[in-house]
Amino acid sequence: MKLPRIIHRISHIAATGSLVIGMQVNPVLAEPVYHPSGPTLTFGGMTQRRQTVSDMGNPAQPAVSPFSTEGDTPARYGVGLGLGLGIEYDGNDNFFKLLDRLGGDDALAPGDGGDSGGGEEPGKPGPIIPPGSLDPEIEAAIAELAREAAIIAGVLLTATTGLNAKAFVSADIPLLISNKALGGSWTFNANNSVITNLRGLHEPIEFDADAALAALKAKSTAPGTYDLTGGLSLTINPDGSTTFKFENNSGVITRAAHIREYSIGYSRRIWQKEDNRLYIGIKPKLFDVGLSNTVIPVADINKAKDIFDSLDGSSFEYSQEFSADLGLVWTGKQFQVGVTATNLNEPEFHYPAADLSGFTNQFIINAIRDSERYTMERQLKLEGGFITQSGAWGINVGYDVNAVPDPMNDDYQWLSIGAGYASDSWWLPGARVGARKNLAGSQLTYITAGLTLFNIVNLDLATTTETIEVDGTTVPRGFIGNISAQIVF
Repeated sequence: MKLPRIIHRISHIAATGSLVIGMQVNPVLAEPVYHPSGPTLTFGGMTQRRQTVSDMGNPAQPAVSPFSTEGDTPARYGVGLGLGLGIEYDGNDNFFKLLDRLGGDDALAPGDGGDSGGGEEPGKPGPIIPPGSLDPEIEAAIAELAREAAIIAGVLLTATTGLNAKAFVSADIPLLISNKALGGSWTFNANNSVITNLRGLHEPIEFDADAALAALKAKSTAPGTYDLTGGLSLTINPDGSTTFKFENNSGVITRAAHIREYSIGYSRRIWQKEDNRLYIGIKPKLFDVGLSNTVIPVADINKAKDIFDSLDGSSFEYSQEFSADLGLVWTGKQFQVGVTATNLNEPEFHYPAADLSGFTNQFIINAIRDSERYTMERQLKLEGGFITQSGAWGINVGYDVNAVPDPMNDDYQWLSIGAGYASDSWWLPGARVGARKNLAGSQLTYITAGLTLFNIVNLDLATTTETIEVDGTTVPRGFIGNISAQIVF
């Protein structure tokens, strides 16, 4: 069956996720922009007030939680454990197929843009003009070369355009301390996540047959090397034999990011009038960010395994920065709305400079260098929720006002909606469904669903509405899964 091969390929893309095995287990709660944590994957911006200890995306939310010290309760404590993983895949399966076929006689066989007369492998010599018949064969040779260039251009376009595969993993342990003696609710958080990415680089081939023909005729095809435009050159040897060389800066960028985020959050109620209450929260954060960066020209790739090996061998360079989030939440008897501002000072991190010795196109070189910077841009998030009088049923909406990039420079701006039922019984599961759409970047839409078992365990899944073909099998373009548990005492 083809499904195991698909899983095997995706597991390669997520290869550096094995780093999670070595990550320290810390008090955790933070949320990468590309990976909503715990039940927030389904519910969106904020969960029902009775739902979970892990709803601390808004720094003011811990004080709103039913686990906070409202009424006569002097202190409440909560701790949880969460794991999550996901993948987004832009669907260019042609790239891996073509790489695995390079070197064979059918590298440009029918179905990949060529024919049985096939072209030459990029960067390798091949006869273009028959020896001993230079002058009468020039025009025919250029026509043949134009055909070969078109074939190669088609292959590169098919292989590299749209290639963008991403995998990520995350581990969470939220810790909440809500104590009147401490003046409010405190959170001690950390997030440990790894994200990996493959992205294609495409340099178009702009072969000009007329210019190539003029260049050859100008020197009467004397022995030497001729620039035929489009990265193609023709060498005529003294014995009359000919070869051509193809240079192109198409390739693949492989990147990985290991992000550890540590924070201490504080929230409290600052105003109340009857059932209306206003809460404020602040969350200073320390980031320890490791980045890895490799760029491989197509000419240097022998097999798809070369790319996955570059991910497996990722060497991270770490740097540290501080930032902070602010949050407000206003609640009524059956509603709550909130606003969060994240990464107020927009900390910046730099990828190690990739080795670009195999590249000559200055435009592509500049584009790669410009992308070797990751800024955690400031984001404004709005959220709202309504619950029934009993608190069992609820609906929630979340909206990111602006788009921000993830470590791979893909933009995210989530719009989400979720509704669910929270059970008071340990044997009757709570359930929720929802949808979320990335309004920027990939613009993928996810359908989400989740269950709460025994009022302790949360399981949430999300899958995209768009699908792709991988090895002839239809699979979703994206998938996210979270499992978490909590204890409150």
